[in-house]
Amino acid sequence: MEEKTHKFGVRRIKMVLAYDGTDFSGWQYQPEGQTVQATLEKAIEAVVQHPLRVIAAGRTDTGVHALGQVVHFKTENHLSPAIMKRAFNAHLPKSIRIRQVKDAPRSFHARFSASSRIYRYFISPYHLPFLHRYTWIIEKKLDLMALEAVLSLYLGKHDFAAFGSSTKPGGSTVREVLQIQVKRHRGLVVITLEANAFLRKMVRHMVGAAVKVALVRASPEEVKRALEFPQGFRCPAPPAPSKGLFLWRVKYGKRKEVAHENSEMGGPFTH
Repeated sequence: MEEKTHKFGVRRIKMVLAYDGTDFSGWQYQPEGQTVQATLEKAIEAVVQHPLRVIAAGRTDTGVHALGQVVHFKTENHLSPAIMKRAFNAHLPKSIRIRQVKDAPRSFHARFSASSRIYRYFISPYHLPFLHRYTWIIEKKLDLMALEAVLSLYLGKHDFAAFGSSTKPGGSTVREVLQIQVKRHRGLVVITLEANAFLRKMVRHMVGAAVKVALVRASPEEVKRALEFPQGFRCPAPPAPSKGLFLWRVKYGKRKEVAHENSEMGGPFTH
């Protein structure tokens, strides 16, 4: 078993966190606007007493939430993970909570060690104040079979250039979608998508297009064309609102080969 970095002076700390993205301009640091990364780094630096950079598994966009974002950073501070967790949370706003802190091997990287990411999108027919910040409100009842039929087109490896953009100029837009689930839970429609990685706004465009087809405002053929000819056709719908999207979980380790109908991703509110 690989030794932990703290035995050599510098520790690599892995954390799992949740946040309400409503009031943040996304994850990644920006010169203007409040971001999750900048807020988190400021809180950690106040505790460990040195500047640092926090690396995340997924760079969520403006308004996108997270239940299971994974990050790492390096430090020579000797505080225990339990004390770190309490201290960091004490310096953070209530909209960001550290759920887990642990020492990680030197080889661990929150982004590059991840084998897949799971996102969940929530759609609600109810105009309720406590759902408004976290769901896309669509009063018309959605046909789950129609939704799933469109979403199943995304399964497998495709060039998703019509559905999103790379965070790196000239970066690959090919991604592999591993699993998709669509369920109704107490009236909410819950769409779960797992892929090796996602492009910027990719999930929101995928959901937006599927919903447009389910509402009979676009055809499945338009989605097929965007997948088959990504340089010639655009996604047939604008991106779904960011407020309904959550980075639910990040997986590490060797990826298992699983069928589309496999229940490994769990129910609508498991993690």
